Amino acid sequence: MSAATGGRWRSGAGIAVVASSVLVLVAVRWASDRAEHALARRVAGATARYLALVAPPSRGSADYDLPRLLIETRALDGLPGFAAQLEVYHGTAPLLHATARPLSPAQFDRLRRHATARSDGAATLAPLFDRDGWDVVGVVAAWPAGAAWLSWRSALAVLPSLAAGALAAATLGGAPGRSRRAIRWFAAAATVFGLAAYGDIRAVTQDATDRWLGDTRLLMQEAVVRLPELRFSLAALAPIAPGTELLPADSAASAPWRGMVAGTARAAVTVRLAPGRWAELRTAPGEGEGWMAGWVAVAVCLALLGPCAVALAAWGERGAARPQRQRETVAAWGFLAPSALHLGVFSFAPMLFVLYLSVHRWTLVDPARPFVGLANLGRMVHDPLVWVSLRNTVLYALYVPVSMILSLGAALALNRQSWAVRVARTIFFLPYISSVVAITLVWQWMYQPDIGVINHLVSALGLRPVDWLGSPRTALVAVMIVSVWVQLGYQMTVFLAGLQGVPRAYLDAARVDGASAWQRFRRITLPLLRPVTLFVLVTGVIGSFQVFTYIYLLTDGGPLHATDVIAYRIYQTGWEFLQFGYASALSLLLFVVLFGVTRAQPMLLGKRADYA
Repeated sequence: MSAATGGRWRSGAGIAVVASSVLVLVAVRWASDRAEHALARRVAGATARYLALVAPPSRGSADYDLPRLLIETRALDGLPGFAAQLEVYHGTAPLLHATARPLSPAQFDRLRRHATARSDGAATLAPLFDRDGWDVVGVVAAWPAGAAWLSWRSALAVLPSLAAGALAAATLGGAPGRSRRAIRWFAAAATVFGLAAYGDIRAVTQDATDRWLGDTRLLMQEAVVRLPELRFSLAALAPIAPGTELLPADSAASAPWRGMVAGTARAAVTVRLAPGRWAELRTAPGEGEGWMAGWVAVAVCLALLGPCAVALAAWGERGAARPQRQRETVAAWGFLAPSALHLGVFSFAPMLFVLYLSVHRWTLVDPARPFVGLANLGRMVHDPLVWVSLRNTVLYALYVPVSMILSLGAALALNRQSWAVRVARTIFFLPYISSVVAITLVWQWMYQPDIGVINHLVSALGLRPVDWLGSPRTALVAVMIVSVWVQLGYQMTVFLAGLQGVPRAYLDAARVDGASAWQRFRRITLPLLRPVTLFVLVTGVIGSFQVFTYIYLLTDGGPLHATDVIAYRIYQTGWEFLQFGYASALSLLLFVVLFGVTRAQPMLLGKRADYA
């Protein structure tokens, strides 16, 4: 490889090192601006509702008395501790700063049509409704504070990351071991930089929430001063901060605090309404405050783009000396890319989203989706229906050994070559490849207590009919019978493949030695079928823990939760109760159970396992 080619790889790696750091800083700045704009929108809305509460109407009109509105607006400018940058307009005329630029008629008309807070250039505009709450008569504009590009935390972290990246790029073309060590050190430094960048995002988001709590507290306290009767009615003060909780409280520190309230993360501040009378204003923390928020993944992944690019450059630099192998590797990854993309989009991304949902209270009926940490896990542990569904799932999985015994017997009986045997194998295999819904509906008809075929046969034997799906004693057994009937053909086919792999010479030698048929099966056939048997057992148990269609169509989880299995409990929690956060936690429970069963498979099969 020429020196010029190696220089190009090193230059590209150096550019990637700098670009990844710049991307992280851009992400921090974008998240900070987003938090500031959200703060401006909330403060503008709270100020508009405060003015609607304290400003009196003009005589004979729903509009405000303009001199009093001007007085209340000017009072905000001198309110101690009120840090928001505001301008209040009546119509298009500014009230807070007389020399301010008027609002354009187009902006005012646009806000009247939409009647919701919206960004317009650098400012966020919130409508000021009249006292009847019908017409927009004014506007409250709020400007976000500027955010710094680099904090001391990120500055201390980005310098080692850039130095480690430069060192890793400089080692390209040298000893492979040295280059790999440099890339590992670079990856560690980049991870620290990404975490520091997320610390900036978290700090800015937390500061924005604290400032909103502080400004809203001042507005509420000023409203109580203007209208003393409000101190006895928290419901009258609550419209200043919609979507929050305003509750009676004792005296406390003036600084905002954070904590778990009823298993939900909350940011709160104490509001002094009168001597000896306090209230507590609670809201959900900003979306960037929780460690399970998406920003930590964004910051770390962007920071790790640099080490990945240097590793790719190292691979390209080594592969340049062997162009044929490099072309083959690129071609191989090109063929694998569609499958890898499919797995990433439809498997790994949903799994990460489920992990994110499991630590949030995510429902469709509540727009607030706060971070709750392990609250869903605690609820799951104390939920009796979860333990009932796990018990039913384990009991249902007991059909697997029964179906294995029957399928092994059928495989031994049909382990020969003739047209009748082929027809019998096909008949046994048909239920497995048929529609699950069609099979379930047929068995539902057969289980009918009045017109079902099974109860007709039971009556013909002189026994009383049984309500197979309506009795808690028989419902789960009835579903297990359907599963045995469906799985019998598939498991029989697998055992047949294993039987045909048993060497004939072993059986002939045992027969010559005088071994009976049972002894040949016990001493030769069954041990040699051990890998197949364990494969059928593990896959059958995994499938039994995922059963849903039979339960949904036959029993709907009843009667009295007798067939309520874990997969059906996840479905009902998510799609009937619309509690997607809790359903995601249940999905993680099922994942842990299935992962344990799957991990047991290689330990049981051992390294010598051979799937027939």
